[in-house]
Amino acid sequence: MADIVIRDLERVVKVALAIKKAVETAKQNKEDCVKIGERAAEVSTHMKRLKENTKAMEDPLMSDTLKSMEETLQRALKLVNECQRKHVVLHYLNAGGMSKKLRQVQEDISYKLWNGVLATVVDTRIALEKQIQSAIDAPLHQHQQRAGQVETSQSSHSRTDQASEKGKAMLARVKREQSELLSGVPQFSLSQLNAATNEFSEGCVVERGYYKGVLHDGLDVAIKKLAVSDDTQERRLQLELNIRAKLEHGNILKLLGYCLDAQEKEKLYFLVEEYIPNVESLEKFINVSRLDWSSCFKIIQGIAKGLHCLHKHHILYMDLNPANILVRSDMNPVVINFGSSIVLDRDDDKVTGDAVAGTLGYVAPEKLMEAYASMMSDVFSFGIIIIEIITGRRASPFVDLPEWGSVDEMITSAKGLFDPALANESQLMKINRCREVGLKCIERDPKRRPTMGNVLEMLSS
Repeated sequence: MADIVIRDLERVVKVALAIKKAVETAKQNKEDCVKIGERAAEVSTHMKRLKENTKAMEDPLMSDTLKSMEETLQRALKLVNECQRKHVVLHYLNAGGMSKKLRQVQEDISYKLWNGVLATVVDTRIALEKQIQSAIDAPLHQHQQRAGQVETSQSSHSRTDQASEKGKAMLARVKREQSELLSGVPQFSLSQLNAATNEFSEGCVVERGYYKGVLHDGLDVAIKKLAVSDDTQERRLQLELNIRAKLEHGNILKLLGYCLDAQEKEKLYFLVEEYIPNVESLEKFINVSRLDWSSCFKIIQGIAKGLHCLHKHHILYMDLNPANILVRSDMNPVVINFGSSIVLDRDDDKVTGDAVAGTLGYVAPEKLMEAYASMMSDVFSFGIIIIEIITGRRASPFVDLPEWGSVDEMITSAKGLFDPALANESQLMKINRCREVGLKCIERDPKRRPTMGNVLEMLSS
């Protein structure tokens, strides 16, 4: 199997290199051709990394995935080669149509790379590490520059003393900034949490990393234990705590506070959250459950309300997917896990980065292809979830879903969380309305997607 996959991989690389060469001599639609060349270069780079992944090379699904990628690249190569012909009349007649074809194949390459090849070999959560690291490093670099601005007339001893003092000031400021991030977050003592969990006994474990505890006032809480070993992890966690401390909403998991236990080699953070009994992730519901439509609609509407609350606070959630949504016993959903979330400046409407944050299959096209995210990227993920709840299929802006021409077609094709055959006429109209909302949310162009405020209005109409 590995030998077959290697041959498939080598063919993909060969076509990718041919595209790169053809782009250099393209005479028409040069800009679109260059972008295709960039995508082909990404494919070539990932193929080299893939070849080093023994487990992936033995995956029986990898061969079909690579053949699909090769077919798309061959189509791209054919289009780029057509752009090498310089014919004035044809240029004016076909320029628009050719540009559309080039953009389509460019999107197809990106989609198959991220949702096909890489989905089988990488962790599906891809974080904006560089952006978070730069947030940590920025004050450090600024202070390092200031510490180095010493007049040349000073003696070596004087420069050393000043650098030492400025170094101390730099460290003090970094610590102050970290403490400011947590200034609005209630803090528990370790002794309080030990008492609440009987010294974190095994009997209090509810799932991996989580303990159920009872505070001195009788309140049930869930306590998440996290080991932090580097500055990047700690900064990200502090940002998450800072974001969550500002949120009070029934569809967002409530953070009650935190505790820090600083040890020699690593720091232990304890997140104290509201405890929700008899809860399951939406991911499990989608895979194994069948619900009535009223419950499904309550889940859809609750997710929309939670996401709308985040956007009102200028927060990009960044990783909306069924695994990050818990469903209470009354079918009211709560959004959890804010480790990838970002707070926008008031004047900004998007963030950029060299990598994307999110779960493959729910990541918006602009994140994959242009490395930027906005509130519309969250809207896209929400749309994918709506379609998945209704149809049982994970939708894509690259693949059209079948139209429902009649109620019978809807009942036949919908295989999601509920049985449409049990829905009344009024509910069937609402089901179709939700499907239409989902399709609007997954428009390829972010500008054509509704805001979450618009979504709530459409769901209520």
